Amino acid sequence: MSPDRIVAPPPEIFTPAFFQDAHPVLDALRAQAPATLVTGVSGSRLWLVPRYEAARTLLASPHVRKDEWKRPDRRERHTGRSERRRETSARIRANMIGADAPDPQRLRHSTQQALSRGPVEAMRRRVEVFADDTLGALRGSGPVEFRARIAYPFAIAVIGELLGLRDDEQAAFPAWFEPLMCRRSSPGDQKSSQFIADFGERLVERGRAQPVRGLLSTLGSRRAGRRALSRHELASAAFLLLIAGVETANALTNGVYALLRHPDQYDALLADRGLLRGAVEECLRYEGPFRAVGPRHTAEPVDLGEGVTIPAGEFLLISVGAANRDPRRFPDPHRFDITRTDHQHLAMGHGTHRCIGSLLAYAQMEVLFGRMLDRFPRMRLAVPAEKVRRQQSMTMNWLEDLPVLLR
Repeated sequence: MSPDRIVAPPPEIFTPAFFQDAHPVLDALRAQAPATLVTGVSGSRLWLVPRYEAARTLLASPHVRKDEWKRPDRRERHTGRSERRRETSARIRANMIGADAPDPQRLRHSTQQALSRGPVEAMRRRVEVFADDTLGALRGSGPVEFRARIAYPFAIAVIGELLGLRDDEQAAFPAWFEPLMCRRSSPGDQKSSQFIADFGERLVERGRAQPVRGLLSTLGSRRAGRRALSRHELASAAFLLLIAGVETANALTNGVYALLRHPDQYDALLADRGLLRGAVEECLRYEGPFRAVGPRHTAEPVDLGEGVTIPAGEFLLISVGAANRDPRRFPDPHRFDITRTDHQHLAMGHGTHRCIGSLLAYAQMEVLFGRMLDRFPRMRLAVPAEKVRRQQSMTMNWLEDLPVLLR
């Protein structure tokens, strides 16, 4: 299908109304074609992919890459970034998320054992302690901002223990990180990028100067394949794990929002804790922390069927949020049902770039949800659901905050 034959997307795409509730538009695009050309918020041309099978195929395709997106000529053409900003971006992206094969396998190997089932289960008791400490610190009967007061402190405490962050660093990091992920370009973005790139390297240097038990020390003592990890790669791995902490906080917030908007499902979970793992899976499918994965770049033409072939050299925005609501895969996809048995959603990615910290994220969600049900069984939203606002981002599905009554 040639670009000039593609039906234009609805005019409401990437507007404030779209960011608040994207699914009506995404449903229409999904019904229309496996991929549709759209204009991103920065004016760049993107192929938005809203179907499950097409998204899954592209996430694992060797013809879909990230390295071309980092090439200075293409990066400058689409975002107008300065040389200094590109250099900073490269420093914080020298990890398994920002690299193409074979580097992701080499870098994944360096962290896989530390975040595998055994070590995560061994850390579960500490996760429970962090959950109890976070919830036990709450006082008063008024509204509590769930994201700021519960999800962030808990998730950052867990990842902070892995990386050896001080308390003041744990408190400061979200304020530096979020401008990079959710807001449109601003003068503060470069300052945030520079701070985070430098921060990751300081963590590595601290670990070398004062060796402690922790993930960075473990990574620094290992070789990935035949080559030891460089200082930049270790720093970028630290950055990646901090991202994981923030993403888990937002997954927790979205999950609680979904549960509180569906009191029948909340009550079912309250009555049967055996549904806890299924509830976590359904929260991720229904309202995961990502709207989309991208931009990525086609190194070769990719045929998605129905006459749609994405040419080489095109950018992709793979809508995992829309794919997880695809009725071809998930019957009655807009129904929130914690008893679903199909857990093959794409909230944790797929293929080479699947989230390597997914087991830890699952453990955190299960523990915090369980502890909350124990302490606050009558928790409710403190405002009408329509008053809860989402951040305006093409890729992140994050709430600005979530006021709750703990009761």
